[in-house]
Amino acid sequence: MTREDTRGAILWGRVIAAVLVVALAVGVCGALGWWQWTRASTTGRTVLPDPAVALAEVLEPAQAAGVAIGRQVTVTGTWADQDAAVVTGREVDGVAAEMLVRALTVPAAETGTGEEATLAVVVGWRPEGDVAGPDDAPGTEVALEGYLRAPEASTASSLPQEDPADGTFWASAMATSELAQVWPAPMYSALLVSYHGSESWTALEPLPPTTEINFRSAAYAIEWWLFGGFALFITVRWIRDNGRARPETPDDAQATGEDHA
Repeated sequence: MTREDTRGAILWGRVIAAVLVVALAVGVCGALGWWQWTRASTTGRTVLPDPAVALAEVLEPAQAAGVAIGRQVTVTGTWADQDAAVVTGREVDGVAAEMLVRALTVPAAETGTGEEATLAVVVGWRPEGDVAGPDDAPGTEVALEGYLRAPEASTASSLPQEDPADGTFWASAMATSELAQVWPAPMYSALLVSYHGSESWTALEPLPPTTEINFRSAAYAIEWWLFGGFALFITVRWIRDNGRARPETPDDAQATGEDHA
């Protein structure tokens, strides 16, 4: 007797019926789960950025930025008498761009530490190749509003061969670790993206609102997918246990003979 004979013949009618039923169940559960997941994304709550607060309320010089990243802040200071960084290799709205990052001297009364500090400020951007320097002279007092962003990692990218504009130097990243080597300490660990721009430099877009997912709909979506997975598991087990005819044993044959005696 072969192994196939021992296991019994496949009952294709049962198997096909079970496969059709589970395919329908999994399809319905998957579709309902996807609908709930889409609804979770489209009905989420729109959250506006927190109102701007004084820089000292969320971050001090040389302090890890942490949760301060993304906060809107205001700060008053003077442009330091230091060369500004022109960061190359950027893209804004599909346009190859350069960013101007300046050193802002924050007075001791506004740092929260009792000593003045240096804040890196992303003033704005220009199309790549349009060489320009800062518009405001060093020592100019400014009141800025913007949001804090994390510094970038230092890179070894190639820099333009042409000379930078007066009062600037080329940089490949907005890295406070590099800026700290040429600007006065102490420095803030985050950069301020200014909303103001200047005559020659266009301000970047303000911090956009965020959308929180609808967690109830997301939970329903996961439940539907779990139901579909459970239905598939149960069907596989049922086919394994009931998808073959029971092989006839000697006892079955003897019993059948006795019935016909």
